[in-house]
Amino acid sequence: MNKKILIVDDDNDIREMMFDYFFKEGYEVKCAENGYKALELIRSDNFSLVLLDIMMPNLDGYETISKMREFTDIPVIFLTAKGEQMDKVSGFIKGCDDYVVKPFDFTELSFRIRAILKRTCKNFDKDEKCILKVKDLEINQEEYSVKKGEKYIRLTPKEFEILYILASNKGRVYSTKTIYELVWKDAFLENDNSVLVHIRNLREKIGDKFKESRYIRTIWGVGYKIEKDS
Repeated sequence: MNKKILIVDDDNDIREMMFDYFFKEGYEVKCAENGYKALELIRSDNFSLVLLDIMMPNLDGYETISKMREFTDIPVIFLTAKGEQMDKVSGFIKGCDDYVVKPFDFTELSFRIRAILKRTCKNFDKDEKCILKVKDLEINQEEYSVKKGEKYIRLTPKEFEILYILASNKGRVYSTKTIYELVWKDAFLENDNSVLVHIRNLREKIGDKFKESRYIRTIWGVGYKIEKDS
C-alpha cells in the first residue's frame, strides 16, 4: 500500500520539520512550496494524502484544493493559523477531509492522518502493526485488548488509548495536556486531573509500581513516557 504524502507550505522551516517527522514515521514524503508546484506533483504522482497550508501567496490553499477537486478526490488536511469557526466551515465546504490549526502537535496530526488513511486506503491496516509490545505486555489495537503473559487485562477505552499512545511512540514524553487533548478530544483545563487518575488506574491494572515502574515512567514537571526497547 502506498503511504505517500505531499506537504504543501510556503514556510521552508515548517516543510522541513514535517518532512523529518513523517519520514521517520515511515511515510514516503514529498514537498511543494506553493499551490502550482503541488498541482504539478499531484498530477504526476500517486499520493495517499496532502497536507495543505491555506495562507500561501499567488495560489492559496482554497484555490489549490478547488483545482485539485477538478481531477482528484485525494484526501486533504488543511494546516493553517486561521482558527475561526467560519474558516473551518469554509475549508470543509471547499472539500478538505480535516482541518488542523497551527501550531499543532505532531502526534495528534499523525493520528488524524492514520484515521483518514484507514478510511480511504484499501488494506491500510494490513500494513500497520496493530500489536505493540512493551516488555511482557501485548497491546492489540484491532481488538482493543491488552494481554500480560497469558492473562487479559480489562481496561477502559480511555485507559487503553493512553497506553496505546505511549507505547506507539516509545521514548517520547507526553504532557498531561497533550494526552488529554488526544484522548478526550477537548481543550485541557489546568485543574483537570482526569489523566492523572486514569494513569494511576492503568498502572494498578498492569502491575506497574509507581516507584519501581516497569512500563510507564513519570517525568516530573513534564509528563509520561514508555522507554524505548533496550
